[in-house]
Amino acid sequence: MTTDSDIYFELTGSGDMVRLEPKTLARGSGELTDWDRNWIDTLVTVKGGHFTGQFEAMFMTTDFERFKQELKPLYDNLKGTAKFSGFEGQLELKIKGDGIGHFEVDVLACDQPGIGGVLTFKMSFDQTIIKDLVEQLDSITRKFPIVGDFNIKNE
Repeated sequence: MTTDSDIYFELTGSGDMVRLEPKTLARGSGELTDWDRNWIDTLVTVKGGHFTGQFEAMFMTTDFERFKQELKPLYDNLKGTAKFSGFEGQLELKIKGDGIGHFEVDVLACDQPGIGGVLTFKMSFDQTIIKDLVEQLDSITRKFPIVGDFNIKNE
């Protein structure tokens, strides 16, 4: 079983926050497919304005790796997008750069997709934190690497 409370991804801006804390690989019983071996139980904490919440979600190792690969070039390019979204629809982060070092994030958090509560808000940050965010994602993808045959591989 894999667990480490020091591994997280945290995006903050103007008092708002999204924090993902990957806890353990979710192992089913029986014969596991590549798909089954790549789910991570994750604690999600959000704060948008005066609203706060916390819920458990499952994301795939590929979600974190894809997001890291999309976010990394934004430090130099300043204009472009990066998106984090889980297959289950519990969290979506859409980051867009304006070309001069300012980034806006559209956040959608849903504790139980289809039937649960939904929180949407916007955040902003500047280019200077991108390297720290990529390092945080790199820690996650080293601890929880992609296993098996997928179109995306760990960098």
